Amino acid sequence: MKNPFDLLGETFAESEIYRPLFVYHPDAIYVMNMAGQLIYANPATERISGYTLEELQAMDLRELYRDGDYERSRIGRGAMNEQKHLEFKLNIVSKSGSLLTLAVTYVAIEQEGRRVGIYGIAKDITEAEDKNRKLKKQEKLYRSLFEYNPAGILSFDPEGRCLSVNPNLEAMTGYASGELTGRTYLDFFPAEATERLRERFKRTFRGESGNFETQVQAKDGQRIDVNLTVLPIIVDGETLGVYMIALDITEWKRQMQRSRELTEQYTSILNGVSEGIFEINREGRSIFINRAGARMLGYASGEFENVYNHDLIHHSRSDGTPYPIEECPIHRSIRQGDSCFVEGEVFWRKDGTSLLVEYRVNPLFENGEPAGAVVVFKDVTSQSEIVRQKNEAQRGLAAKTEFLSLMSHEIRTPLNGVLGMADLMSDTMLTGEQRDYMEVLRLSGLGLQVVVDRILDFNAAESGSLTFEREPFDARLLLEQAVASFSVQAEASGVELDLRFGEAFPKRLVGDAGKLRQILVGLVGNAVKFTPRGRIVVTADCVMRPGTDDGEPLRYVLKVDVRDSGIGIPADKMELLFQPFSQIHSAMDRRYEGTGLGLAICKRWIERMGGTIWAESSEGEGSVFSFALPLLGEA
Repeated sequence: MKNPFDLLGETFAESEIYRPLFVYHPDAIYVMNMAGQLIYANPATERISGYTLEELQAMDLRELYRDGDYERSRIGRGAMNEQKHLEFKLNIVSKSGSLLTLAVTYVAIEQEGRRVGIYGIAKDITEAEDKNRKLKKQEKLYRSLFEYNPAGILSFDPEGRCLSVNPNLEAMTGYASGELTGRTYLDFFPAEATERLRERFKRTFRGESGNFETQVQAKDGQRIDVNLTVLPIIVDGETLGVYMIALDITEWKRQMQRSRELTEQYTSILNGVSEGIFEINREGRSIFINRAGARMLGYASGEFENVYNHDLIHHSRSDGTPYPIEECPIHRSIRQGDSCFVEGEVFWRKDGTSLLVEYRVNPLFENGEPAGAVVVFKDVTSQSEIVRQKNEAQRGLAAKTEFLSLMSHEIRTPLNGVLGMADLMSDTMLTGEQRDYMEVLRLSGLGLQVVVDRILDFNAAESGSLTFEREPFDARLLLEQAVASFSVQAEASGVELDLRFGEAFPKRLVGDAGKLRQILVGLVGNAVKFTPRGRIVVTADCVMRPGTDDGEPLRYVLKVDVRDSGIGIPADKMELLFQPFSQIHSAMDRRYEGTGLGLAICKRWIERMGGTIWAESSEGEGSVFSFALPLLGEA
């Protein structure tokens, strides 16, 4: 009797009617006995695997499979003892090293009532499996975007019935998903929005998307302001439904309203003061004038805006001679970035008459560059009025300072809240139009914040109500940090910046560290500013004062010298050094501007703390600014 292997080979060889199908079929077709030995394979088997029939017959088929796929194939063959047909998937490694996924079908071969082999058909589904994996990944991605989107999302069928909602929509409305499914889109919105929504729904099925503001009706009856985006769901060119994306803008609208209220409040403050106040930009055009200023000059506020201020009210001196704009303190303040106070000049009214005024100019900055100025002026035409105003100056200044400072602080706190919320909302999912709104809100808030800060800085420069702290501080560290803050600026200018300490310099002292730091920053900053090249040396030393008793805190005199090799100061200008609103180099272009501390304020602070400040200089050779300040040692 012939063995099963021989029977299988003869049977297959004699089946000529099926041979063309076997040879030309695009899928791998092969025959193996029940032990798994390969007998025949068509050309597609060789093409797919990369091996010839002889190589496949000679090799250990374990080399062909990956991981547990050989075992899966072996179990499949074993199952064919009981079954006539079996389908499964497995992975093989081709001769080139590529991993292939095959859909395999086994069909039992029977001879003389016995199962002697298996027909195997293997279809290469690698590409289809890859596509399927990618589709599943995309499906997970879109599902993640749907589930975790910060906006509320609803999907509707062509009849307008709700198919699904995301968790954020549930949280927004208070409904559970099951309560919303099957309801129409009109159930989610107030009755007054019905017609608009119907029209939008129809247009969406024509392939149009849209965006508008409306309200969503919550379960508890509350109305939620939303920005609603309506999008068609298009698959293979067919619109199958509609997405509605609802972004909660309730807080954003509240902040916008608050911003408008703050702007109105600030305008009311400016219109409530008796002084004239106007603002001009860097080109000299008027931007704003308060009611008092417009009234004094005889203009309506609209007539004063966007015109050249100098040509309108400051074109001539009191004697009628032309007043060149280059000599005008207002425009000089803008160019140089300095505040100034001016008396004895005139502004010209709309009717051609003059107005004797005194005014203060406060420059405005944008990104460190002069951007304009705010001018506060008074009508002092009457000499008796001048005398009266001088008598009341201290009281009026104190009242104004307190009022403006209080109101500025009152505005600053909610304004910081507005800006903070604006930044937070900018990080949420916004439409292009909403992002534009947020940018307007942010820029308007920043502009208002700049004005408030300038009012506070203006008051700080005028106020004499100073207090000084007496707290321990690390004196060496304070000096190092103050000087180091200018290291980058000095290096960029090619200036060597050095700090030296005396041998017995104490580690900790007691005093007002904040004001001492500002004094140092002011002096070192001036040295860097007016030293185009060369060297700056800051020397700090402490001398113990005599008369210190045992048990009492040590008493020191801190002496600091700031020596530079800069442009120096002319001898005839030395007496102006520490006077307020004086400039030694009036024509010099200021490279670094800011509120800062002038020499006059440094002098005032040092003297109030019991110290002295002085300077030595030669024009073209540099300067030395020194101060001596009594301080206590830490007990």
